[in-house]
Amino acid sequence: MIKWLWRLLLLSLLSGLLVSSLLFFALYRTYDRLGAETAIATVRFKELSPQHYQLFLATPGSCAERSFPIQGDDWRIDARFIKWPNWLTVLGLDPQYRLDRVEGRFRDIDQANNTPHHAYALSPRTWVKPGWLDKLHFLIDTDYGSSVYASMDGNKQYVVYRSPSGLFTREAQSIPVLISPEACLQSQSYWTQAALWLDGEFRDRSVASNNDTP
Repeated sequence: MIKWLWRLLLLSLLSGLLVSSLLFFALYRTYDRLGAETAIATVRFKELSPQHYQLFLATPGSCAERSFPIQGDDWRIDARFIKWPNWLTVLGLDPQYRLDRVEGRFRDIDQANNTPHHAYALSPRTWVKPGWLDKLHFLIDTDYGSSVYASMDGNKQYVVYRSPSGLFTREAQSIPVLISPEACLQSQSYWTQAALWLDGEFRDRSVASNNDTP
């Protein structure tokens, strides 16, 4: 009887470790590496009317600019960051980041509260969340959000940078070329495809489990 209980306990521990490892893999592969200060986006505008702009956004590895209709005085970009514990950093795992959304921002609070708000996603929506591993401190040190905003002007353009402490931006006379037309012809890496497949499997199993719950 005692031997059977030990086997059951060992099986439970191994199953938990396997699930945690799969979640960690899916999370790691759906975020981008975060190293030294690096340009991760360029932003420029076309004014359509007062406080109404077309924002053009370029990011590394994209094959073309993306454009979004933005209302407000400022543009704003949000990102998610994941910092691994020291032992994983020593093993060569860089902190990760993922661009989250872009939106407009009114400086006047009353105008912000009384104007319809629109935000646009910048990354695929994934089911696996960093917070699920928060209790496993040996895998994740912390996850957090970072935002940057600056004024919109048809004559201005910006470069958005990421650093280990978060996002920041600089106005630039000339902006680097981040897009690559060849990227449209390239498929996702096998690792990324596997991570997205795992993410979908976890999502489908969760939905099925919730549907079966009376």
